[in-house]
Amino acid sequence: MFQPRARYTREWSGSVAILAPGPLPTVDYYVKPRLRALPERAVRQFDSRSFDEAAEALPTGTFVIIVRHAGAGWLRWLAHESARWTGVAFLMDDDIPAAWACRELPVDYRLWTSGRYAWVKRYLEKVCDRVWVSNERLQARYAGVKPQLLPPLEPFAPRAAAPRGNRRWAYLGTRIHRQEIQWLLPVVAAVQARSPEFEFEIFGDKRIAKRFSRIPRVSVLAPRPWPEFVSHCQSAELAVGVAPLLPGRFNTMRSAVKIFDITRCGAVGIFTQEPPYVPALNDVAAALLPNDPAVWVDAIVALLQDDDRRIACHARAASWVALAGRDVDLIVQIRDRVN
Repeated sequence: MFQPRARYTREWSGSVAILAPGPLPTVDYYVKPRLRALPERAVRQFDSRSFDEAAEALPTGTFVIIVRHAGAGWLRWLAHESARWTGVAFLMDDDIPAAWACRELPVDYRLWTSGRYAWVKRYLEKVCDRVWVSNERLQARYAGVKPQLLPPLEPFAPRAAAPRGNRRWAYLGTRIHRQEIQWLLPVVAAVQARSPEFEFEIFGDKRIAKRFSRIPRVSVLAPRPWPEFVSHCQSAELAVGVAPLLPGRFNTMRSAVKIFDITRCGAVGIFTQEPPYVPALNDVAAALLPNDPAVWVDAIVALLQDDDRRIACHARAASWVALAGRDVDLIVQIRDRVN
């Protein structure tokens, strides 16, 4: 992990610039909801993959938040204009520097994630004066840079539980969760065999569709950008969302954001009984289970068939989601001097 070496003396003007490689859940879960107290014009977001000349208009005293990655062009410009900033934070919600060593991830994702970090590491070190991380495990792993904890919170309006009689369940992971998708295959087959009313939904490409093609009543949806995924969740009516998590170095550094996605779909969640889901979700998950497929099959079927329990579980999860992470004030962290 790079060691932040920048020092800034400007007073904060109330302006914030967010640099992120496109629309990301990280921005919505960790940053934007905590800036709502600021005037809309005070917060600007830029695509960090290529420099935007509109940034030249940022006022002196702007605080800059780099979310996951910024290209070398941006970072060189930030260094050149260093006298203008009141601080520059690097926000990390995965173990980005170590992704290359995480064999549970696809090779291309491992190389891309850690490779682009390594390419700009020296620039990050030069322009950043602080590091923010999404959970206690990342905070402990990178304790040497004294990172501040910034837990996730729900940025969107609450949803009611899916109506009674709904028997649709889903896995909301992406292709990088290849271990979990493979693990789910026999689970989905066994659950679907229990009742002709059950319907299962998963995101994936043609390879995923082929794997699930012999299982009845399975919908394989095309992957979509984050804003479209949010719209899908807000209109979806799912009864149960499953979030298995298999052992792996990258997985141990994740945050429990799946509960936000699942609850937003009107569903209740079944999670692996391991961090990051325990102890965070001990009182709000519909079930926390060992990674035993037979146990998962029974739990999914029981929950799909018990509307009273499911709706009560959703109400409990929705209450937790509404409060989670709101005790961390980002404005205070921006104002805090680290020099």
